[in-house]
Amino acid sequence: MKLVKTGIAGLDEFLTGGLPARILLLTGLPGSGNEIFARQIAFLRAKQFGVTYFSVNETPDTIREDMATYNWDTTPLEASGNWKFKTITKTVNLQESIIDEMKQNRTVLLDSLSEVLLSRKIEEVIGLLTAMSTQNKNSENYHMLLLTDGMQDSKAETIMQHFAEGVIVFSSTWTTDTVRTDMLIKKMKGLFVPARRLPYTISKKGFLIETATRIS
Repeated sequence: MKLVKTGIAGLDEFLTGGLPARILLLTGLPGSGNEIFARQIAFLRAKQFGVTYFSVNETPDTIREDMATYNWDTTPLEASGNWKFKTITKTVNLQESIIDEMKQNRTVLLDSLSEVLLSRKIEEVIGLLTAMSTQNKNSENYHMLLLTDGMQDSKAETIMQHFAEGVIVFSSTWTTDTVRTDMLIKKMKGLFVPARRLPYTISKKGFLIETATRIS
């Protein structure tokens, strides 16, 4: 199986090459870092390949402004066609729109699956995940779907994790005066990944695995 580098030091080393071409669910509480992780990887990938960023409530201008905090300027990438924003409204055929982008060999980032579940039936979302897996069968792209813990019931969260091909969980735990953050690759179809939590920090440069020694 071909692995695609994320560009995040320490993570590619831990994964022995990068992420596989799978439909990946990135789940965590607000502020846990899953959104920053997805945007950073998408931005780095867009320097060479096409990326389509699907959003539900956030406008492209808001996303551009947030990403600029980390010096991720999508403007030149949009001009070249390597970065594209698409907004999901209630009238949009979600599955058709996403599959169309995948057929163009573009990486898809959906922000977020939780917001989709607020206005659409879970059966529609299951159909989307199944269709994405089928479309991506012979592809060399991975696709990222964000899920916010607690925005849907536990049954829906379990169902989403079941139908996703890979699940990465982002956690944050408060101590007296600091917060500890770590990620766990809970599931990755077709790839053995050690069950180990990877500590990370988020700085002005974005998402950073703390040290390679702590994950070796």
